[in-house]
Amino acid sequence: MRGLALAYAGLAAVAASGAVADGPVFLFPQVARFGGIVRTPDATEPPRRGAKIVFDITADSKPEEPNKGLESVARYLNLSAEAGLKPADATLALVLHGGATKAALGDEAYAKHTAAMKNPNLELIRELKTCGVEVIVCGQSLARNKYALTEVASDVTIAVSAMTVNANKQQDGYSYLSIH
Repeated sequence: MRGLALAYAGLAAVAASGAVADGPVFLFPQVARFGGIVRTPDATEPPRRGAKIVFDITADSKPEEPNKGLESVARYLNLSAEAGLKPADATLALVLHGGATKAALGDEAYAKHTAAMKNPNLELIRELKTCGVEVIVCGQSLARNKYALTEVASDVTIAVSAMTVNANKQQDGYSYLSIH
């Protein structure tokens, strides 16, 4: 009987924490399929209304997978939604450069420059834009990676450089988050 009570207590603890034997249960309260989060009801420092953040994304990704930096922005939106905030409660921008530059390419260009048939980032970029995220790519990184300006997806804005985006956004009161 005691063993059965311990088993029930263990199951109740797992159910309360959201964890299962195979790992945590990820939730997607704002951005479906991307940037999953786990509930942390007793944790401190939740997202705040009025945040202004520029995400500086430089990491490359496997050609057939969404960029982890873009997933991080989706995760921030999901964390915000879990905290009861709407996308409009924050002002978010992201800038792609370095290895992350290719995430900004349209499907045809992405296929031309990688082994993938299409750009796996475009669906996520559209989701982020729907949530009000400004999506920017560095014009200097496009040139250095030999991507034509005309190869950039229509949902992405081309900036003079990532350096100018980051400097300008910080002068405008944005917090800077480097995503590698």
